[in-house]
Amino acid sequence: MEDGFDHNRILLIVAHPDDIDFVFAGTVALWTRSKKVVGYCIATSGEKGFEEDLPVEERKRVREEEQRAAARVLGVEEVFYLRKPDGELKNDLALQRDLVAVIRKFRPDVVVTGDPASKGFDNFHGSHPDHRAIAEAAYDSIYPAAGNRFYFPELLESGLEPHKVREALFGTSSSPDFYVDISETFDLKMKALCCHKSQVSGEDKLEEVMRDWAGETGRPEGIPLAEAFRRMKCPDA
Repeated sequence: MEDGFDHNRILLIVAHPDDIDFVFAGTVALWTRSKKVVGYCIATSGEKGFEEDLPVEERKRVREEEQRAAARVLGVEEVFYLRKPDGELKNDLALQRDLVAVIRKFRPDVVVTGDPASKGFDNFHGSHPDHRAIAEAAYDSIYPAAGNRFYFPELLESGLEPHKVREALFGTSSSPDFYVDISETFDLKMKALCCHKSQVSGEDKLEEVMRDWAGETGRPEGIPLAEAFRRMKCPDA
């Protein structure tokens, strides 16, 4: 990656299966192509995102399997599921503790999540309450909790030593300052996104929408197709 992005271990934290593939998959494909190690942390199993009235455990199974398939398309091997109730995420100590546990286990240089500073409520998808909650919880977990042994001491008993994240990337930001050209990996992004068969249909229309979105994202920097982030260095990194 350009712009001084020399990190090798990257953890993405999101609320639902498919969140990564809608927002970050083109960049993930570039990272894995560069032999970087990428992991996913999915807070819920997305069991409420169904029109079909299937048993709840079946809905969870379907969405988790779809996410695993999408991860394989992009070369991501490790996916952590917190299995919190869909639609009920709260930025509380229980969620932060679970996120800190994953951060300490995976030990990323960078954490990628939504931008807790972007609460414009300009569209319902982007302002989903789970998206807002996970962005805030990830932010609060990165610092100071993940790197401080006095937070969640029970994690030390499980062998999860403190870990300091070096940098955060916030997607879906209203003030991005880091743009990634995904022109070479847009097709892979679409292939990963189409693994979420329970969520997407009409592939041609979907591709048109996603191409327009990526084009609009890259326009300020003259990039044909882009994903954009706000970068933040972590304390003591």
